[in-house]
Amino acid sequence: MAQREAKALDGVFSKLEGRLKVRYLGIGFLWAWIYGSYETFAVYPERAGVGINADPSWVVSASAVVIALFAAGALLGRRTGNPPRWVVVAAGAATALGTALSALAPACPPLGTSLIWASGICTGIGSGTLYVLWGQALAQLDMESTELAIPAASTIIIASVLVLPYLPAPLGTIATVSLPLISCLMLWLTYRDVARTGNAGPAALERPAQGGIARPAAASATFARMGALLFIAYAVLGFSGAVQPDTDAPFFAFGIDWPTLIGSCCGIGLLACFIVYTVRPRFDALFRPIAVAICAACALLPWADLWAVFLAETLTTIADTMLTISAVLFVAQAAKRGAMNAALGTGIAQGSLQLGVLVGNVAGGMGAEAIAAAPTGLFTVALGLAVFFSLAWLLYPADRTIATAGMAGRRLAMQVGTGADGAATDAGAIGTDPHPVSDSTTDERCRMLAESRGLSGREAEILGYLARGRSQPYIRDELVLSKNTVATHVKHIYQKLDVHSRQELLDLFE
Repeated sequence: MAQREAKALDGVFSKLEGRLKVRYLGIGFLWAWIYGSYETFAVYPERAGVGINADPSWVVSASAVVIALFAAGALLGRRTGNPPRWVVVAAGAATALGTALSALAPACPPLGTSLIWASGICTGIGSGTLYVLWGQALAQLDMESTELAIPAASTIIIASVLVLPYLPAPLGTIATVSLPLISCLMLWLTYRDVARTGNAGPAALERPAQGGIARPAAASATFARMGALLFIAYAVLGFSGAVQPDTDAPFFAFGIDWPTLIGSCCGIGLLACFIVYTVRPRFDALFRPIAVAICAACALLPWADLWAVFLAETLTTIADTMLTISAVLFVAQAAKRGAMNAALGTGIAQGSLQLGVLVGNVAGGMGAEAIAAAPTGLFTVALGLAVFFSLAWLLYPADRTIATAGMAGRRLAMQVGTGADGAATDAGAIGTDPHPVSDSTTDERCRMLAESRGLSGREAEILGYLARGRSQPYIRDELVLSKNTVATHVKHIYQKLDVHSRQELLDLFE
C-alpha cells in the first residue's frame, strides 16, 4: 500500500513538472478580488458585518455581473478566434476602476449615489467579462495543464485570507484594486502561450465529440441543467448566509478569517484527491460531497451557538470552493470534447451561479428581520432550504449525457479502429496486434496491472489504449494531450511495468 501511494505521488509530481505555469493561476486572483472586495474590511473598513450584501454597491455589481456573464459568453462564443487583447485590458481595468470608485464613495457624500452606480457597473461588467475570458483561455490549454491549473489557482484565496484582513484601509484598497490587474496580466500571458502552441482559438474547441455521439442539443440541455443546479445551490447558500446571526467577530482571531481559511483548504484538498485518484474528474462525482456540505450547513442554521455557526460557515466555504472550481473545470473538459463552446459554457455556468448568489442574498436580506422575530423562524427556514435544495437532485447528475457519450465513442473507436469521421484510424497498429483479446479481458488486465504496479489514473487510461495497439499520435488526439505529455506517461508506464518495447507491453496481455 505504501509503495503504491509513493508511486502515485511520483505521478503527481511528474504531472506538475513543466505542466503548471504561474501565469495559468491568474483566475485565482479574480477569486481573491471577490473575497477582498466583499468578505473583508480591506475596501470598506467602516461597514458593519462582512457579508457580501453589507455595502450598497453590491446589488448593482451583482446585477451587472449576471448580465455581463451571459452577454459576454454569448458574444465571445460567436467569435471564430480569440478576442482582441484590448478586451482583456479593458475588463481588468474596469474591475480595478470600479473597486477604487466603490472605496471612494463613503468619502464623497455628494457623489455617493453616482459613485455606487458607476462602481457597481464597472466591477460587474469587468469581472464578468474577465471570468468568461479566463474560461475560454483555460479550455485551450492541454487537458492536464487545465486540470492542474484550475484547482491550484484557488490557493491564491488561501494567501488572501492570510494577508487581506491584516491590511489597513488605504493599503487594503490598493491591494484589492491590484488583484484584477494581476489577473489581467496573467490572462494576457496565457493567451500568448495559446497562440505560440498553435491553437486556433475557440473554433478549435468546437469539433464533434468522440464518435459523434454527443449532439449539440444534448450538450445544451446538459448545460442548462447544470446552470439550474448551480442557481439552486447558490440561492440556498446566499439565503442562509443572509439570515444567519451576525457572529463573525470571534472568527477573526489574530486577524484571520478562520472559516474561509479552513474551508478553502478542505475544499482544495478534496478536489486534489478527486484529480489524483480519478482518470478524469466529473461534475456529477464532485457534486456529491458538495451536496452533503450544503445540507449540513442548512441543518446548522437554527443554532446560534458559536461553534455551530463556525461549522456552518466552514461547510459553506467548502461547498463554495468546490462548486466554483468544479464548474470551471467541467466547462473546460466539455469544451475539450467539443460538446460546448468554452466562452458560452462559462457564461451559462457562472451567470447561473451569480444569479443564485444575487437572488439568495437579496431574498434573505429582505426577510432577515421577520425570520429573526419569529419563534421558529430559523427552523422553518432551515427546513425550507433543505426542501428547496432537494430539487437539485432532480437535475443530478449534470453531465452524465456528455460523459457517457464521450466514453461510448472512445470505446467504439478502440473496438472498431475508426475515428470520429468513420475512417480507419491507426488501423496498421490494430491490425498487426499479434495478441487479440476481448475488450473486457483487456480492461480487467489493465486494472490489475494498474493496481499492482501503482499506475496513476491517467497512466491507467493510456495503458488501455496501448494494450489495444494504439499509437501515441492516436492517444494524443483522443485525450487532447500534448506530444510531450503522452510521451512522458508512456515512459513512466514502461518503467513501472518493467518493459522496454511495445511488443513486451503487448506480451503482458496474452
